[in-house]
Amino acid sequence: MRSKVEFARGCHPSENPLVKQVLAHARACSVSTYIVGGYVRDSIVAPGKGGLSPKERVDSTRKRDLDFAVAGGTAFDFAQVISVEMDGHFVPLDEKNDTARVVFDDGSILDFAGCVGGNIEKDLARRDFTVNALAWDSEYPDQVIDLADGLKDLASKTIRAVSRQTFVEDPLRVLRTFRFAHQLQAEIEPTTLGWVKQLVDGLNSIAPERINYELFEALSGPTAGHLTDQLAQCGVLEVIFPELVDCRRVTPNSYHHLGLFEHSIMTVTELDKRLPSLPDWMHESAKRELSSGVSRLSATRLACILHDIGKPGTWEVTPEGKHTFVAHDKLGAEMTALIAARMRWSRPIERLITRLVELHLRPGQLFHQGTPTAKAVNRFYRTVAEDVPELMMVAFADLGATRGAGLCGDNRENLEKGLDSLMHGYQVFQQEVVTLKPLIGGHDIMRLLNLNSGPVVGELLKALEEARDLKEVVDRAQAEVFVKELYAQKYSK
Repeated sequence: MRSKVEFARGCHPSENPLVKQVLAHARACSVSTYIVGGYVRDSIVAPGKGGLSPKERVDSTRKRDLDFAVAGGTAFDFAQVISVEMDGHFVPLDEKNDTARVVFDDGSILDFAGCVGGNIEKDLARRDFTVNALAWDSEYPDQVIDLADGLKDLASKTIRAVSRQTFVEDPLRVLRTFRFAHQLQAEIEPTTLGWVKQLVDGLNSIAPERINYELFEALSGPTAGHLTDQLAQCGVLEVIFPELVDCRRVTPNSYHHLGLFEHSIMTVTELDKRLPSLPDWMHESAKRELSSGVSRLSATRLACILHDIGKPGTWEVTPEGKHTFVAHDKLGAEMTALIAARMRWSRPIERLITRLVELHLRPGQLFHQGTPTAKAVNRFYRTVAEDVPELMMVAFADLGATRGAGLCGDNRENLEKGLDSLMHGYQVFQQEVVTLKPLIGGHDIMRLLNLNSGPVVGELLKALEEARDLKEVVDRAQAEVFVKELYAQKYSK
């Protein structure tokens, strides 16, 4: 069924220079080509309930990423022709399944796939979701082929699977369901959600790299808290991270009004609530990419989910009924490192998430005995360094999801104020302390004390920096006296 549509200004397929060239070569090769997938979906002006405009949707993905379905010839061979005629780089994806890619130096990507069943109608019937089962045919430039009411679902912002079989054929689509819900700010239709729950175990057969892409995409946007709740309800998170299964057996206690699993999931929603009130410099840090397509914010949200995975292995209940989790932060970091290896995270992603799990108690611990000293606060800033913004996000999210009777009233208010002062103090620390020049260097200490290079020199330098930050030492002469006295007290024996 063909339906007339309106394309956003500047997004009509026939206006795209790459499309024009592909169509010209298709005619010369006597093959039929159709644009399918995200470009068509995101270019259409669909009446709905707000959210991103078509132009914003196209720009938020990549305007130069196009998917072509090819009939009347093999997509693999046609892609080779395109790579030669349009001066691109041919990338053979899967010759058996007739898929190939052409990449251009400017970053443009054209994907070609043979029509399943030999024609576009059968091909669309095998697509994942109705909003993706739309095709543009250049013979009918102001219409799209829509066999599954995709336009209707696009207008109502509904994610609906074309069939149950879509998840059987490629279990990764279980996770893609949530990614598209985030991307389109849409709701998942109940029947589709039911199929997801039934077939979630299929994710065990999917390569980690494919799961990472979908998961971090789902955790990158403004609806991450809502989607995390759905991922948890459908069992998706426990399939990807079986370490979370054990969290369900840890019960509420005086500090936690929820069981451990529910508490961990709730932290993402609590972080989302906190984000609007955070200062701009924290948002700037959160937007930075760790790896291609993975922001520090999406990694921080995953760290929130995993921050307490060490608790089941350290859980004890005293005769008085007190729940203890001694060193769960350390165990959690060790477990996160193993997850990183299994999921094949890049080194920057592994480093940040593991570090946030390991350090998640530190901000709160500073205030266990009342107001911390300036030295303790400066030491915290120096230790955590560039990860302070993200660690504070985890701390606020953890506090928001912790509402037991043991953490209420003045205790809660004081901790909230303490974390807030710690957050705002970091920018002052950066401006006033990090820019200070060293009073003396490592070589100066080695000459002064007749030492060889080693850890002692580093420890003396660190202690000297702290003393300088607190203005206990203000010039070179005082620095030399400080180092001599500290060395005599701690190391001379």
